Amino acid sequence: LHQWLAILEGHAEKRPAIAERILINSKQMLKWAVKRQLIPQNVLTEINAKEDLQIKKVANSRSLSDEEIRLVWLATDESRMAAKNKLYLKLCLVLACRNGELRLSKKEHFDLESKVWTVPPENHKLGKSSNKPLLRPIIPAVEGLIEEALALSGKGDYLFNNNGTNDPMGQRGPLQLPYNIMQWLRRHKEYEMEHWSVHDLRRTARTNLSSLTEPHIAEIMLGHRLPSSWQVYDHYDYLPEQEKAYQAWWDRLTGIVAA
Repeated sequence: LHQWLAILEGHAEKRPAIAERILINSKQMLKWAVKRQLIPQNVLTEINAKEDLQIKKVANSRSLSDEEIRLVWLATDESRMAAKNKLYLKLCLVLACRNGELRLSKKEHFDLESKVWTVPPENHKLGKSSNKPLLRPIIPAVEGLIEEALALSGKGDYLFNNNGTNDPMGQRGPLQLPYNIMQWLRRHKEYEMEHWSVHDLRRTARTNLSSLTEPHIAEIMLGHRLPSSWQVYDHYDYLPEQEKAYQAWWDRLTGIVAA
């Protein structure tokens, strides 16, 4: 236990998020080993990140301002970033989806005739408990971005695949993209942008949707769970309402970018 604590406490002081992840993964590893009688006990069972390592979770509230959105879009267009990565960032911002939903999406999930993107249960967070897909309408502007991605993806199954393979974009693939954008802005616009992540694009879209549609429509667009009684009795997909909200968000985006 003391050996584990020496590792965890060292990280907790400077890198609390890393320390918490090490604790979670190590607990799972030791639990696995105990069940197989490889070790006598899991010494981390009673160790708690908050109580024992003094790790306090702070909710991330980063949302891009209109000016930041304009600069990110500009940098995305003008940087030397791979074309598929440019499309990936734009779709994450427009669709307000989790980056994993888009990263794991297959071409067959996009029905350009019925204008619907189906996210299967295994590809979205709520699907693990609901076992239901997410349905998102494809507005004309998004259809254009998807068609560009389809043209770049070659013969692979995924909309965004690893170069030369039939595997989806790796989990770490999107992590570097914001840094590329910030570096371009620093170099070409002498603009020092506050750190942001791909997930912050989702938060940015949701913030804007608050003034463009009803709260429950915005939550459905993000794939969030509705209140218990609501989700039990209401099985409507709200596709027309989502489409209207997506179009309103796109119209606002184009206005911001053109400013």
